Amino acid sequence: MDLVDGLDDVRTRDDLIGFLGEAVADLSRGGAGWENTSLEDFLEALAAWLQDMPGVFANRGQPVPNQPDWNLVARMIMAARMYE
Repeated sequence: MDLVDGLDDVRTRDDLIGFLGEAVADLSRGGAGWENTSLEDFLEALAAWLQDMPGVFANRGQPVPNQPDWNLVARMIMAARMYE
């Protein structure tokens, strides 16, 4: 599964578990598209994206979800791969 292509399919906890496995495999294969390859950089980027999340949703004309779902968690992980 390509991470980007599989993103829309993440709907359940089990889907997210599979997605995370694919993310780990993708990173271990060289991680094309991974700017933040260390845990420190990844977590820093994740925190930055979460802080900027209201603007991300505003730019899309969407409300910020009150409660994240499994798909949003997967999207957060995808964003943290390369967010600066």
